[in-house]
Amino acid sequence: MSNDSITETEVRAFFDEFVDAYPLEDLDKYLNLFSQDENLVMFGTGEKWLGWEEYKGAPAEDKERHGEISITYDWLKINSHGSVAWIAAEVKVNVKTESEWRSIPARLTGVIKKIEGKWKIVQGHISVSG
Repeated sequence: MSNDSITETEVRAFFDEFVDAYPLEDLDKYLNLFSQDENLVMFGTGEKWLGWEEYKGAPAEDKERHGEISITYDWLKINSHGSVAWIAAEVKVNVKTESEWRSIPARLTGVIKKIEGKWKIVQGHISVSG
């Protein structure tokens, strides 16, 4: 493992971009954070998507199912080696149900890879932790 300060700064900025995009108002901006090939692997609570073709419609379905949704995080750990980094985070999934917001604790892990100069999610997992 060879964490360096430049990679850690880039990955933290990438994760902040992911969190900022998660309200899913701009689906193209959000989807552009992912590797768009057959190697993408994503897990949600009770769900699994293998490859870009399976996953690309999932965020729109999430947006439709939950309406207003966002993520915040309390803790983030970053490790890296070369052009690959992996993250672990304790997050809160904030969902508006009818007229009130609910905050659901969850855990998020992911692997990101620098592809053509840009960090992209190649594997991710988020699940409710409580």
